[in-house]
Amino acid sequence: MCYNDEAELESGMVRKNSTVTLKDIAQELGLSVKAVSTGLNGTGRLSPETRKKIQEAARRMGYTPNVAARSLVTHRSSFIGVLVPYLNSSFFGNIIAGIEEVAGEHDFTLLLDSLDCDENRQRRVLSRLMQRNVDGIILYPQRHQLGLAESLKAIGVPVIQVMNHFVEFGEYAVMVDNLTGGREATEHLIGLGHRKIGFIGHDDESPELVARHRGFDAAMRTHRLGTECCCKCFMSIESGREAALELLTAHPEVTALFAASDVAALGAIRAALELGRRIPEELAIIGFDDLEIAARQMVYPLSTMAQPKERIGQLAARMMLDLFAGKTVESQLLNAPLVVRKTTRS
Repeated sequence: MCYNDEAELESGMVRKNSTVTLKDIAQELGLSVKAVSTGLNGTGRLSPETRKKIQEAARRMGYTPNVAARSLVTHRSSFIGVLVPYLNSSFFGNIIAGIEEVAGEHDFTLLLDSLDCDENRQRRVLSRLMQRNVDGIILYPQRHQLGLAESLKAIGVPVIQVMNHFVEFGEYAVMVDNLTGGREATEHLIGLGHRKIGFIGHDDESPELVARHRGFDAAMRTHRLGTECCCKCFMSIESGREAALELLTAHPEVTALFAASDVAALGAIRAALELGRRIPEELAIIGFDDLEIAARQMVYPLSTMAQPKERIGQLAARMMLDLFAGKTVESQLLNAPLVVRKTTRS
């Protein structure tokens, strides 16, 4: 948690919300108020033993920081805006959980909202965040949101991007190495003996999805295999099913599929069963994301490249807190490890 001795010593404000102040803890331990504040903030030069003693005393005495009072001194609202495409998605829910875990430890509250393609709605969402004086924004950026870039710069708060990176939104991002992930997914299928491999992708607007396709192409070219068995679909199970039906009907020689998302891969499983193709004996399928719904398929648990979703959120939140503290921050690129399940297992 994050505390401030000056704010807490605003006696009229503190005593309205808490019967225990930093001064009370200091008197209990025979320390100065500044030492107690330093111990609770995790800053300064205190021994680990003294810091632990201060934190234990605060918990024992029921100390609660006065956020409103602290904000008057720190000039921070203790709000972090989080903008993602869907709030009802388990994928983004896991990222948000990672952000919340780290932010909550430092007494920051998340303000969540979703952004679609409607520019008017985008500006309303941004206006709401400005009204709450957010200290920073964690954003899943998409190309159709680039019109917001100048407005975000005008707000003047740090922006951390997750999953994608557009320079228009700033320099800080936490991303997954989608190029390597796409290549490793394809190499996995090649390693199982497949030579006719199809690819199901999505739109070309998202750099992360484009990179997965490039990884597929790179692996196929390395092994001198053809890359012509490709198609695109919307980001849904049904659209993935339709794309797989089209691809497998046009190219019955295909014995393996790499789908750029788990939802497309789940659709491909349905298509394969409709066509009477046994999985994985006659058609191996691998996705990308490691969604819960994909892992928990009763008959055909999906092989996939597992994006470290909670880790992405945790790192984004830590980067944001480091920026608040004036520390040097660097963008992060994470691996998506291969998870082998029944759809590609021999």
